[in-house]
Amino acid sequence: MGPNGAGKTTFVDCAVGRPDVGAGHDLISYTKEIRPFRYPHSDGIRNIVLVDMPGFDDTFMTDTQILRQIAYWLEKTYKKNMKLSGMLYLHRISDNRVSGTPSRNYGMFKELCGKENFKNVILVTTMWDEVTEEVGSAREKELQSDFWRSMITLGSSVHRFDGTMESAWKIIDSLSVAPPVQRRPLQIQRDMVDEHVPLHRTAAGRAVMAISTVLTSDIKGVFQRLAKGTKKSPNPNPSDSKCLLRRSSSLLLTSALITPSDTSSNRRSVGTGITSFSAGTCVSEGFRGNLVRVIPVLQTTLGMAELVRIPHLKDVISPSLSIALSIKTMAGIHHVLFRVLETATLLINVITADARQTRFSADIKAAIKDFAKQMSDVQGIVQKVAQRSPETRYVLESTDTCVISACANSMRLVCDAIRSTPSLRTSLRGVDDSLGALKRSLDIDSCSC
Repeated sequence: MGPNGAGKTTFVDCAVGRPDVGAGHDLISYTKEIRPFRYPHSDGIRNIVLVDMPGFDDTFMTDTQILRQIAYWLEKTYKKNMKLSGMLYLHRISDNRVSGTPSRNYGMFKELCGKENFKNVILVTTMWDEVTEEVGSAREKELQSDFWRSMITLGSSVHRFDGTMESAWKIIDSLSVAPPVQRRPLQIQRDMVDEHVPLHRTAAGRAVMAISTVLTSDIKGVFQRLAKGTKKSPNPNPSDSKCLLRRSSSLLLTSALITPSDTSSNRRSVGTGITSFSAGTCVSEGFRGNLVRVIPVLQTTLGMAELVRIPHLKDVISPSLSIALSIKTMAGIHHVLFRVLETATLLINVITADARQTRFSADIKAAIKDFAKQMSDVQGIVQKVAQRSPETRYVLESTDTCVISACANSMRLVCDAIRSTPSLRTSLRGVDDSLGALKRSLDIDSCSC
């Protein structure tokens, strides 16, 4: 195991004598699924099975998807009474510091294994050809004295891999392979099989949820900074294509412009840390720029919904994510669609946080199910708008505003259902503020930016 690009597949290739195909050298995930390789040991008596695991920073899958894949493979093998002889954790010595992705991978690895199995772990440093001996040795000592200290204290050992078959087998042979009856299951295997603990409540599952919570809370202040960085133009130019919004019998002009009296929209969402737009400012382009922060939040909560198995929430997040990805690159879009996305993201984060505390009632599940349907309808609006010319995308049809209004009402019903559950104490203030702003946006007749 180890981060993407640490050399896991290369290690396996070297051990079994396969040619190096350049796996992971460009930091694009090469291993997308668990791949076991059986190879005869040089003693001529036994076989060694090397299992190549994907890293938790996969290019195409979320951490929660990777955890589920690894956890269910380990659960399946343990139920067949197959236990691992040892674990190799690979780390690039070329990394000048251990933070971010390497730190997350290492933390997840420890939770998967459990302290009782640290003595069966070899911490393998790779990519020695990318550093000088002096620099590599200094980093190696730092890893041993600091980052890996707790595992080494409990029996883990450290080895260098130089990219050769001889080096790979020297590391494999250094494992103290116990007879099958004496091998111990990993922590996650004990949790899921022996204790019947659901994945999201295992030590590894809680670690992923904690990491996901940090990632979602990292969105804090995005809209607040956006509000401070955007100013209303004192002399709006009506020829600006962004302001060419016209009203006719079949077209209803609406805007996400909030009037100065709209003080509630300036309050901060306590539950998620997202702040509504500033009063009197039309900020569609500013919002578009900040979608680079919103999209990872939706991707993370999608993974959390899959892990915790929150009923219907995945069906809410998927269209929300699709909307965000669509309008990120779309030239011209109506402001109110940004407002829908903001409110939905706030509510999704609240639902995800609440689902970790208690089981949802039938009323909450029904409300989330309707919310999912309405978000799918809004996604349909975005798909339809994308077919228009940029100049006409700023105008919504009257039927579109009815759909958006129904979506807003569905979000209000979710809030009411959550509020009626005494065990759920997550603040809905931020969602309420954003919902109020969304409702008022639908009543504005013209854009005055």
